[in-house]
Amino acid sequence: MGLRTRGRKFLLQCRYAAEANGESIPENMELMQMSTRIPDPDTRVWIKELARAVDKNREEIDSLIENSLVNWSMSRLTPITKLILEQATAEKNYLSIPAPVVIKEAVRLAIEFEGPKTGSFVNGVLDKILIRQ
Repeated sequence: MGLRTRGRKFLLQCRYAAEANGESIPENMELMQMSTRIPDPDTRVWIKELARAVDKNREEIDSLIENSLVNWSMSRLTPITKLILEQATAEKNYLSIPAPVVIKEAVRLAIEFEGPKTGSFVNGVLDKILIRQ
């Protein structure tokens, strides 16, 4: 598993934990032993940048997601799917990661955590947000 792939997964887990336990994302990064699980310092910096981008721009990101859902609403998304979509949108729009890379990584996370149907759903939503904007 590549460094950023591992970082994306780690951040997703920290963001999910933050929603579940009410602690901040940086606190969850510490609780989940970021320096041990993500030994590369450049990857840790990148993870923190992505976390800040999501947090700072969440309202705009959620609006993009909401406007890209067809016959669906944000309230129907599972917490993991919503977090994956937010993270991927921030990665492309604020960290300038190419859309194909972002979509591939987000689909991989969706399949790993929620199954192939969610992977297809995430692919379709991100295609609309990141490619057809």
